[in-house]
Amino acid sequence: MGMKMKPEMPPPIDTSVTDRTAEKEAAVEQERQRMIKAGRTGLGYSIMTGGQGVTDEANVGKTVLGTGSR
Repeated sequence: MGMKMKPEMPPPIDTSVTDRTAEKEAAVEQERQRMIKAGRTGLGYSIMTGGQGVTDEANVGKTVLGTGSR
């Protein structure tokens, strides 16, 4: 009656779920960074002018509507 039982140790914690979650989050962050980098690169290639803007002569002559000639 006066004997105390030793507490039983709980089973070890399964860390595979947290490991997989961390791997998935790292993959998502890597993809996010790749998309951001691709977006920045695309904008750089679409700009066809320099720092001064377009330096070509402007076409300001009169045209006849619908014919495309002057």
